[in-house]
Amino acid sequence: MDNLQLSGKELHDTLNGLTHINRFLGNTNATLRAVQNEIMACTEPLTIIDLGCGGGDNLLAIALWCDEHSIEVNLIGIDGNLHILDYATQQNTSTIDIEYIKANILADDFVLPACDLLISSHFMYHFSDEQLIDFLKKSKSNIRRKIILSELSRSSIAYALFKIGAPLMPFSKMVKDDGLRAIRRSFRRREVEQILLEAGLTEYSIQWKWAFRYLILVTVNNIP
Repeated sequence: MDNLQLSGKELHDTLNGLTHINRFLGNTNATLRAVQNEIMACTEPLTIIDLGCGGGDNLLAIALWCDEHSIEVNLIGIDGNLHILDYATQQNTSTIDIEYIKANILADDFVLPACDLLISSHFMYHFSDEQLIDFLKKSKSNIRRKIILSELSRSSIAYALFKIGAPLMPFSKMVKDDGLRAIRRSFRRREVEQILLEAGLTEYSIQWKWAFRYLILVTVNNIP
C-alpha cells in the first residue's frame, strides 16, 4: 500500500482483503469503541480525522454508529492515493457525509487540519521514529482532545505466524506482502513510550489487544 498510484482491480482486491482482516482481528471494533467513549462524553459534535484512512473502514463504522444513534459528527479521512479515496467514498452507506482529502502525509509540509480526535490504524509505522516524533510535536496543537492509534506490536512470533499462515489466506499477494512489511516496521511498547515522551505527550495509555496490536490513547488537552 506504499504505492500511491495503485488503482483498479488490484487496489480493490487489496482494500477488500484488508477490510476483512481488520474485522476478523477486531481492529475496527477496538477503534470504534474508543471513539464511542469520546463521543458519548461530549455534548457537542466532534470533528474526527482518520490519518491514512485507506478504504475508510474506521470512518464508515463510526458513521453507521452515529447514524443509528442520531449523533452529529464531522468525519474526515486523509490518504495519499486518490483512487483509494474514491473507493472509500463509494463504500459510504451511511447518511453522514464523510470528507476525504488527498495529501502526502509524510511530506515535511503536511499540516494536520484542526480536529477533536485524531485516529489512525496501522499507518504510523510508515514514519521513521524521528519523523513520527516531529509530526506529533507539530500536530498536537491542532488536536483538541485525544489521539487514538491502533498499531501493530512488533513480534517475531507474529511475523512467523503470519508468514506461515499467509499462503493459506484467500487474499491477494499484495495484502500478504503488506502484512509482513507492516509487522517488520511496527513498534515495541518501549518504542511507543519513547516516541510519545519525546513528542511531549505524557498523558497516555497503551493497551495490548488480541492479535499483536496496541490501542494507544493519548490525551492532548487543547480544549478551550
